[in-house]
Amino acid sequence: MIGLIAALLAGIVLKEWVFGLAVVPYILRLKGRNPSLMAFYSYVLAVILKVSGASVYTHEGLVAAIATSASTFLLLDEVLRGIKIGRTELVLSALLLVSAIHDYAFVTALIAVTTYVVYLRFGQMVYYLSGWMVSSAVVLYVLRGHLSDPVAQSFVIIGLGLIFLLFSERNEVGFLEVGLFEEE
Repeated sequence: MIGLIAALLAGIVLKEWVFGLAVVPYILRLKGRNPSLMAFYSYVLAVILKVSGASVYTHEGLVAAIATSASTFLLLDEVLRGIKIGRTELVLSALLLVSAIHDYAFVTALIAVTTYVVYLRFGQMVYYLSGWMVSSAVVLYVLRGHLSDPVAQSFVIIGLGLIFLLFSERNEVGFLEVGLFEEE
């Protein structure tokens, strides 16, 4: 529920209708994970094509980058894990709803909710996420005069994300044989 609320509120804050398509993978998750994943990938492609590629050094670009990435992560978490509506999900969704009155409040609440959800789902792996967010902010701040192109900014964020992903997965790597179709 958190991922759907986050995506819909991101659409309202950014004034982009395409985030409303998050309903499709959410509803398809009731049928199964594979149809929902296919709808989620289509949703991501639609979001990528529709959301503006402004620089993260502008107000519009920063809000768009954080709202898009965090809401997409939360929606993917629900698509992969399944839909769960409990007390925690209701409280976090209410926090997001209340924070949507102003875009800075929404961005702050979205970062907090995403961090908390990562802590709930993955435990101490939240430290890698926090390290990635802080290091991305520091590197982007230090290189603010040299990274005027949004593509270069994206590469820095993705590159730092891959470094922290490699650190987080260094002990958890294992090879599992997974079939093409899931078994419920």
